[in-house]
Amino acid sequence: MPKTRSPLLKNLLSLMPLGLLGRAGTLLIYALLAKWFGATEGTDFIYYYWSIATFLIELLSAASAYSVLVPLLAEARSESEEAARRCVQAVFSLYLIVMPGVSCLFIGIAWGVSQWFFPNTGLSLSAEIGIVAGFACFVGITTIRWILKAILDTYQVFHLPAVTQGVRALIVIATIYIGKPYLVLLSIPLALIFGELFQTFILFRRCCAILNLQARHLLYPAQLRWKTPHTQQFLRQCLLMMGAAVSDGLNPVVDRGMGSSLGASSVSKLDYALRLCAIPETLTGVTLPVLLSHWAKLAAGKRTDKKGDEREEIHHCSSGSPEPETGQTNKPNRVLQQSVWRGVVAIVVLMGPFLVGFYVFRGPIVNLLYGHGELSEAGLRHIASLLGIYLIGMLPRLMSRLLIRAHLARQNHAVVLSATLIRLVLNPLLNWIFMQFWGLSGIPWSTALLSYPICAFIALAFFRSSRP
Repeated sequence: MPKTRSPLLKNLLSLMPLGLLGRAGTLLIYALLAKWFGATEGTDFIYYYWSIATFLIELLSAASAYSVLVPLLAEARSESEEAARRCVQAVFSLYLIVMPGVSCLFIGIAWGVSQWFFPNTGLSLSAEIGIVAGFACFVGITTIRWILKAILDTYQVFHLPAVTQGVRALIVIATIYIGKPYLVLLSIPLALIFGELFQTFILFRRCCAILNLQARHLLYPAQLRWKTPHTQQFLRQCLLMMGAAVSDGLNPVVDRGMGSSLGASSVSKLDYALRLCAIPETLTGVTLPVLLSHWAKLAAGKRTDKKGDEREEIHHCSSGSPEPETGQTNKPNRVLQQSVWRGVVAIVVLMGPFLVGFYVFRGPIVNLLYGHGELSEAGLRHIASLLGIYLIGMLPRLMSRLLIRAHLARQNHAVVLSATLIRLVLNPLLNWIFMQFWGLSGIPWSTALLSYPICAFIALAFFRSSRP
């Protein structure tokens, strides 16, 4: 037991600062863009497509393909390294062919829709087309990069993606700084492309080395088998996770839409409060890839043992010898369950005091971060109040995010989809009810209170699936 715990703890402690450094680099990019370009109709056009690109990346890879491929590849690897190589070749070749076209299709649809919202951006037609094409390339390259990250995380090579994420921020900032006098806004998507190409190249070379494959074996596989068991399972589970990603992504849209009916600045106040709520999510979020990889390996061992026991049972029945004991079969299941519950306890012990302190000092924190702008004293107090309500439901939300990784490791994607659909159905109803009594504060109350039954649902589903 200590041997399995030690590498996990070592990876968590060493990856945390690297992951936070990469996210700090992303925040620095946003801060410098605000300083260099300000707020114009052209920057509105840029941020519109950037937000669409971010949503597509989450939908097509980060929230779907990554979460599916890590446990799927861990299962294939538990069979043999050759099975793992076949799995990677099938999925990677599929993504390499499909994703560029899908990215261009979605971005093209978004461009058609944007003509209604941005009739006059102050940009030439060639600049608009260049920006749109740039973000389409950005989406396509990033989806491939997430597949490579999933491969490395499965093999527990966590540090290289984290380091390249930090270096990527420097490349993006330098490219924008050098290109803005000549390309102006077009330098932004170009810089993002360069940053992703750098990461993709480094991760691709590392994946080839780990899998003991040459580059041409991944880029041009000998046989493009679209109907292998791996690709069929991958696509089926990806569809479930895409449904979960859409359901989860619609909740903030619903909150902002309902909040906009309460007058000016309502949506902005919700956004300001939610940005501060992202702090505890960021602190715990950098550990989730490590936990998913570790738990996927344990779950794959359990499935392999189960298949082996089924074969042994058939052999013993045919030979008439006594059946083997089931203690060894349940061992990976017990180890996985114990590891998950240790993670839940760690969340409560570590983040509980942090959230209490965050709640107590939310007023000074809001004043420190937002008190130097145009917000009034009443507005600052209102944001602090909204933040306090959101924090009431933050601990079960953090626990749910951790337990969801345990379900993903077991390939229980239907549970994740069910949880997001429950929230999607109940959230607008509770928003409407609470808004009748508390106005804008009813929206964070709905989010906070829903976190408790959702967490209970996810935890009970995991407990039931843990039974032998």
